[in-house]
Amino acid sequence: MTTPFTLEIEQLDGDVKVFNLQGELDHATAPELREPLDTAINHGAHSFLIDLSDCSFIDSTGLSVLVHARSRVLDDSQAGRFEVCCPDAQIRRLLEITGIDRAFGVHQTRDEALAALAAA
Repeated sequence: MTTPFTLEIEQLDGDVKVFNLQGELDHATAPELREPLDTAINHGAHSFLIDLSDCSFIDSTGLSVLVHARSRVLDDSQAGRFEVCCPDAQIRRLLEITGIDRAFGVHQTRDEALAALAAA
């Protein structure tokens, strides 16, 4: 049985918005991430951490949401930052195959991703 998709959003110091995903990010659940990401971007947020630590699957629709959000963050703000935490080997492999790992900051741990955001 798969874990139901849930999304928890945190606001950290330094105006970092953390999106903690759990379960499967796919065609059916992608709007549950897309809408709050778009809202945050529309309200001027420019520093994001997408935490995939508890994400068990991502399909092309889910990847598209991440790519689109990153593009908006970097286009809308000179100081935009967008990092991903992804310890799951299968999802990391998907990010590598699609080339997303080269375009995004993809990190093994949340601490590494937060350090990259702080350094930017």
